[in-house]
Amino acid sequence: MTADSIFEDKQTLKNDINEKCNDELQIEPIPLTALYTPQADNYLLSEVGFIVIEDGWDEQSLLDLQQQVGCTLFALQTTDKHIDRFEVIDGIIVCKADEVGQVKTVFESVLSDRDKVGIDVNDIKKSCGAEKPANFIQARATDILDSEQIKSTVNHLLNQILEGLSTQYMMLDIESDRKLSLDEFFSVTTAVESWIADDAEVFYGNRMIDKPDHCWMGAIYVAG
Repeated sequence: MTADSIFEDKQTLKNDINEKCNDELQIEPIPLTALYTPQADNYLLSEVGFIVIEDGWDEQSLLDLQQQVGCTLFALQTTDKHIDRFEVIDGIIVCKADEVGQVKTVFESVLSDRDKVGIDVNDIKKSCGAEKPANFIQARATDILDSEQIKSTVNHLLNQILEGLSTQYMMLDIESDRKLSLDEFFSVTTAVESWIADDAEVFYGNRMIDKPDHCWMGAIYVAG
C-alpha cells in the first residue's frame, strides 16, 4: 500500500464521518399540519393535527394520540357522525370528505404567514371551532384571472355563509398564479369586512402556484 493510497483511505473515512455527523446534527423542522388515523402505530409530531371523525376514533385512541403528539388537535366532521370532545379535541370543523386536504392547506397557508399577522394557537382555536363548530367553504375563479374575477370569487365564497349569521372568526386562504396587487388584496379584505361582525377576527394566507389563470379561495369560519 502506497502513502498516497493510505492518505486517500483516511480522507475517505474522514469524509464519511463528517457526513454522518452532519446528518445526525441536522434537525428536521416539525410539519405545520398532519392528518392522523387510528390505525397508525406511531404518530409524527406536528404543530396542528387533524383527525377525521368518520375514521372511528374513540376516547382511548384520542388519548393515545395526544400523549404522543401533544399538539393542537382538530376533529373534521365529514358526515353526520359526531364525536365527544373529551379533553383532547380543541375544535371541530365541518367539511366534506373530499375537502380534508383543502382544510389542511388553509391552516398551512395562514400559519406560514403568522409572523406577519401575529396569529397564535389561541387565535387558531377560536377561529376553528373551540367555542362552537366551524365550517369550511371554498370558491374557484371560473374565467381569466383579473381584478374583477378576484372580487367575484371572494363574493361567491362569502355568499355560501347562511344569511343572517354573524361571522365571528375566519381564516381565509388565497391561492393564485401571481402575487395579488395591493388593490386586489384590499378588495378581498373589504368584501370580507363588509360581511363579518364588527369585532370579528380574520387571518389571511396568500400563496402562489404555477397554474395559469388560477384563483382559489378557502375559508374556515365560525358564525352564529
